[in-house]
Amino acid sequence: MSADAMLEPLGNVAYVHDGTTEGLLSAIFQAYALHEQPEDFSSKAGLQPRLGQSVRYIETDAALASRVKAGIVRKAGRDAWDAVLHASLSDDPSAGVVVYRFVRHVMARPAAANAGLIRNMAHPIAGPVARLNRSVMNERHLMLQFLRFEHFENGIWFAKCNPKANVVPLLMGWFAGRFNTERFVIYDEVHQVAGIYDGANWYIAQTDEVHLPQHSDEEAAMQAAWKGFYDAMAISARYHPELRRQFIPKRLWRNIVELHDEVADGNAKSALPAVAIPSGRRL
Repeated sequence: MSADAMLEPLGNVAYVHDGTTEGLLSAIFQAYALHEQPEDFSSKAGLQPRLGQSVRYIETDAALASRVKAGIVRKAGRDAWDAVLHASLSDDPSAGVVVYRFVRHVMARPAAANAGLIRNMAHPIAGPVARLNRSVMNERHLMLQFLRFEHFENGIWFAKCNPKANVVPLLMGWFAGRFNTERFVIYDEVHQVAGIYDGANWYIAQTDEVHLPQHSDEEAAMQAAWKGFYDAMAISARYHPELRRQFIPKRLWRNIVELHDEVADGNAKSALPAVAIPSGRRL
C-alpha cells in the first residue's frame, strides 16, 4: 500500500497486525494518526474481512507501541495496562477491538475519571477487557499447575503445552525466577511459540517445530517414579472422574505424564516435536 493511500481515511476498515501485543498497540496508534475508527483488529491468520471492508496492514513499531502503553498507564494506571496486556494475548477474535475501544475510552477522559475503571466488570467498555484479562490469567494459572518438564541429555528442561491463550510470555518470568540456574524451553504447540531461557535471560521465538536431543539417562526412571507415586496416592473409593475433568481439563492430559495412560486416543506418549532453536542460538 502506498504512502498516499495510508493517508486517506477509510470508513469500513480492518487493521491487520502481526498478532503480538506490540503489533496491536502499533495498529491502535495508527488508527489515531489516520483519524480512523477500524471495525476490526486482527492478525493475518485470523483475518476474515466483512463484505466491502478495506484492509490496512500495519507494521509493528516498538516505539509507537511504547507510546500507547505509556498513555494507558498515564491515563488509567498500571492495573489497566496489565489488563490490556493480558487481554491482547487472548484467542478471542474480538480481543483487538475490545482493547482498542478501551484505549479510546480512557484516552478521552481525565485520569481521575478512570481510577478503578478496569475493576468495573459491569462497565460496557472496561468490562470486556476485564473478562478477557481474567480468562487469560486463569489459563496462565492452569499452565503453572500442570506444565510437566522433561530432562534431556544436554541439560535442557523442556515442557510442551496447549493453552487457549498465548500465555507463554506470562510464564517465562515466573519459571526463570525459580529455575534461574537451569536452561529450559516452554513450547506452546497451539500458538507455535517457544519461550527460551538460557540460564541468564529469556526470550520468545515463533517456531513451528522444536528439535530436541535424546532424554537424559534418568528421565524415564523419574517419569515412572512420579507415575507410581501418583497411582499409589489414589484412593479408589474417592474416584471422581467428572470432578477431575473440571479441575484438569482433558485437553491438557496428553502433556501431563501421570495421565498419559488415560488419554482417550490411546496415545500414551505422543511423539515430541522433532525445538530448532531460532535466531542462531544454541541451548
